[in-house]
Amino acid sequence: MESYVFLGALLSFALIETFRPLRNPKLSTPGRWLNHGVLLALNTALTTVLFRGGAIVFAIFIGAKGYGLLNRFAPPYAIRFAVGFVAADLLHYASHYVYHQIPLLWRIHRVHHTDPEFDVTTGFRFHPFESLLTQALNFAMIALLGPPALAILAAEVVTLFQDIFEHTNAEVPRGLDRILRIVLITPNMHRVHHSVLAADHNRNFGTIFPWWDRLFGTYAPHPSVELRKMETGLAGYPAHQSASILHTLATPFKP
Repeated sequence: MESYVFLGALLSFALIETFRPLRNPKLSTPGRWLNHGVLLALNTALTTVLFRGGAIVFAIFIGAKGYGLLNRFAPPYAIRFAVGFVAADLLHYASHYVYHQIPLLWRIHRVHHTDPEFDVTTGFRFHPFESLLTQALNFAMIALLGPPALAILAAEVVTLFQDIFEHTNAEVPRGLDRILRIVLITPNMHRVHHSVLAADHNRNFGTIFPWWDRLFGTYAPHPSVELRKMETGLAGYPAHQSASILHTLATPFKP
């Protein structure tokens, strides 16, 4: 199921940003996509090997053993599902915020921000260290709460869709954007987070729901400059190195 969502979203939004881009790319798209594809494959392989069956299998195991707060107090299934789904997204928000606040974690997470472009594959651009840490945190949340496996599956599928959608280099009409961002992070909203300006990229940390940013005071409706003119990337990191897998993997170890 996740594979179908991934391919469907990637192809659909890639076509949209090809014919209705917000900004035309300055760098070679094939080179960047190859780099991001290698990162995606590497991260998937490492998390699969180290975490075996993944979060869904782990949630099934936790449920079978009766571990976790939701299994201990046994509220109705609908409540356990909703809590598990929302908790998964809140964890993404919280961990993303922390990655920006702790210098050691920022060195790892900045790999995601060194992409000078912004398109459907930017959501694949994560260092393996971050992918492993994020999965470990996800497992810890599952062990603590004991959410239904179906809630974890739903959260993973929607997060997969959102990682592609919110990084789409597409022109979203203001009216539609205003409606969508009531319940979802939109490309216009998330692009602010990829601004080269620190005041902007320390905003809009959410993945699925925009509520966390609004609730915790990290929401920015617009960037410091006009959206079309806003530069993405990270100051001090040459654009020509962004398509190099070796430079990308070495980024956490650079000053």
